[in-house]
Amino acid sequence: MNKKILKYLISLIIIVLSYGFIFHKLKNHEALKNFTVQDFKFTRFQLALIALVLIGMLLNWSIEALKWKELVKKITQIRFLKSLQIIITSITIGIFTPNRIGEIAGKAYFLEKGRRTYGLLVAGIGSFAQLTATVVMGLTGFTLFLICFPDKIHLNALFNEFTALFFLFLTLLLLWSFFNIQKIKPILLKIPYLQKKSEQIHFLSHQSRKSLLVILLYSILRYFIFSIQFYLLLLIFDVQISLLESIVAITLTYFFMTIVPTTTLAELGIRGSLAIFFVGMFTPQIPGIIWATICIWIINIAIPAIAGAPFLLFHQK
Repeated sequence: MNKKILKYLISLIIIVLSYGFIFHKLKNHEALKNFTVQDFKFTRFQLALIALVLIGMLLNWSIEALKWKELVKKITQIRFLKSLQIIITSITIGIFTPNRIGEIAGKAYFLEKGRRTYGLLVAGIGSFAQLTATVVMGLTGFTLFLICFPDKIHLNALFNEFTALFFLFLTLLLLWSFFNIQKIKPILLKIPYLQKKSEQIHFLSHQSRKSLLVILLYSILRYFIFSIQFYLLLLIFDVQISLLESIVAITLTYFFMTIVPTTTLAELGIRGSLAIFFVGMFTPQIPGIIWATICIWIINIAIPAIAGAPFLLFHQK
C-alpha cells in the first residue's frame, strides 16, 4: 500500500477514535444526560468569567508550545505557530491512550526522521517537569490543608505539624532532585521501575540547569493557569468556596489525579470523583463541582483535540 495512503488511513483512525472517545465521555456522563440549555442562565459577570476561562485555554497551550520550542531548540528551530500546531495535534493523538501517553509520541512524530528519538526524550523531560510542578503544588496544598484546616482531619495537632514539615521537606527534595539528577542517577537506576527509563534519565542528567529552570517555570505557569480556570468555573456554577479552600482542594485534586493510575476512558470520572471529594470537603454544592469538572475537561482537552484533527489529517512528511 502506498505510504501516503497508509498515513491518511492511520490519521483517519486516530481522528475517529478521538472524536468517538469525546462523544462517548459526553454522552454517558450522568450530569449531562438530562441537561438542556435552559438549565443555566448566566449573568454578565459569569459570561465574563467564561471568556477568561477560554482565554486560559489559549494561554495554557501557548505556554506548552513555548516549552516545546525550548525543548527542541538544540536540534531544530521551529516557529511558535508550528509548535502550537504540534501541541494541539498531539492532544488529538493522545486523548484515547492510557494517561494520554500518546501525546509524547505525537510530539516526536512531527520532527524530521532521525530526530524523533531525541523528540521522545525531550517530550519525556517536558512531561516530567509538568509532573514535578503538579506534585510540588500538591504537597504544598497538603501542607496548607494540615496547617489551616486541622478540623478536617481528626488527628493529633502535633501529628499534623510534623506531617506538614515532612511534606515541605519532600517538596524541597523533589525540586533539588529535578536540578541535580546527575548526583542521584546511580540511586535512581537501582529502582526497578526507573531501570526501564535509564535512557531518559541519562539524557535528563545532561541538561543544563538554566534550560531545566525554563522548562519548570513554563510547567508551573501552566499549572497556575488551569488551576485558575477550575476556580473560575466553580464560581461560574455558583459553588460557594473561599480562595484558600479552593487552593487546597484544587491542588489536592490534581495531585491525586496524577498519582492515581488510570486509563483515559476513566479519566473524567476519576477527575470528577476526586473533585467531589476534595472540593466537597468545603461545600455541599456537588452539582456545581461536577459541572466545573466536566467543563474544564471539555475546554482544555476535548476542544483542542477536535481542533488538532485537521492538522493531523493533512500533515505532510
